Amino acid sequence: MKSESAKPKVVLDTKPLIKLFAQEEGWNAVQKILAKVEAEEVEAAISVVTLTEIYYKYLQEKRPDLAKTRIDNLRYAIYLKKLEIGEQVAVKAGEFKGKYNVSIADAFIAASAYLEGLTIISDDADFKKISEVKALTEKEFIRGIN
Repeated sequence: MKSESAKPKVVLDTKPLIKLFAQEEGWNAVQKILAKVEAEEVEAAISVVTLTEIYYKYLQEKRPDLAKTRIDNLRYAIYLKKLEIGEQVAVKAGEFKGKYNVSIADAFIAASAYLEGLTIISDDADFKKISEVKALTEKEFIRGIN
């Protein structure tokens, strides 16, 4: 049996969660990751920025009902740690934004991952630009833990 410290620790980007909610290509890999999280084989977190991105996405689609439902699903998922944005994250995000020219949301997520020592789960190419963090697609991560 693996010890607590041997558990993989990840932060889920917004894209994998959108895939899961919409059952887009790759959603079943995200579902497998979350099953590992619920089974306490993987520790997982999301940035509070992901709440913003998901809420915004569904409002753009004129689905405020779905925006609230999806956000509530994530907010009350006790198995997902919520990473807040404090001064340290804000400064590191600014560094990543300036150094790698990524979106501000991705910079915040990467900064949180960096400071918490987490692997980012996403197929967003912006994360691969940031050499200070490790980023894997959902499928890469699943292959690595099975």
